[in-house]
Amino acid sequence: MLPKKTGGSPVARGRKKSWRESLADLLEMPREIVLNLPRLTLIGNLQCYVENHRGVIEYTGETVRIAVSGGELIVRGSGLTIRYFGNEEIAVDGEIAGLDYEF
Repeated sequence: MLPKKTGGSPVARGRKKSWRESLADLLEMPREIVLNLPRLTLIGNLQCYVENHRGVIEYTGETVRIAVSGGELIVRGSGLTIRYFGNEEIAVDGEIAGLDYEF
């Protein structure tokens, strides 16, 4: 008797893929590019680098709210500064205490 085949991630098994996800799989492209999802890089608690953002909603020394596809990313901490701001990329420096993703 052959073992039963299982595959895919638990998330993928629970819902139907969108046409964009199927296209990303077919073309073997990163999903964040095809689906326009934010890509975060956190370096310790000192820097947060965000790709595919849609702008800054709020900026203080304690909070940076960044618009992303389908919601917002909230960086909380102290001494926060925007080190770099480009069309699709932003880097926030300071002592990062937490990140929230709200959608």
